[in-house]
Amino acid sequence: MTCTDYTVRPESISDAAKIESLTETVFGPGMRARAAYFLREGVDHTMALSFVVESRDAVVGTVRLTPVVWGKTVVLMLGPLAVLQSLKGKGIGKLLMQTAVDATNVRAKGEGEPLIILVGDLDYYAPFGFQQISPAKITLPRPADPSRVLACELVPGALASMQGAVSRYFEF
Repeated sequence: MTCTDYTVRPESISDAAKIESLTETVFGPGMRARAAYFLREGVDHTMALSFVVESRDAVVGTVRLTPVVWGKTVVLMLGPLAVLQSLKGKGIGKLLMQTAVDATNVRAKGEGEPLIILVGDLDYYAPFGFQQISPAKITLPRPADPSRVLACELVPGALASMQGAVSRYFEF
């Protein structure tokens, strides 16, 4: 199978249980201990910026964007990005990433959030515009490898003015 065998579409409310099952399968129960999960817990993700990939009516990949607060600025946190293990390496994750980044760039032009943050592998995310954040600029509520804390500017120069702790959106 190639990436053309899959359909990417906006997430719908009816996908929730399938996405939960997929992310549990991909990340296991340890995902709940991670800083990124903690920041998303109890906060509604942005449906207009969240996507799934289907194959034969099954959800095989997902990406979500959730508002969080960095310092005093609302930004987006990407994740989880999950693809069924048996389909890794087929371009599904890259398709989801490009779709999500393109959608956030369109939104940013209309007064949307200035950047996206995530915890992940720089080699994977750099082609989508992500760069490492200086550990001196950001504090997460739980431990994370500082070399994996990344940002993608949606508004040029936005990262330069960012500083402080990241908190859940509803705690703002």
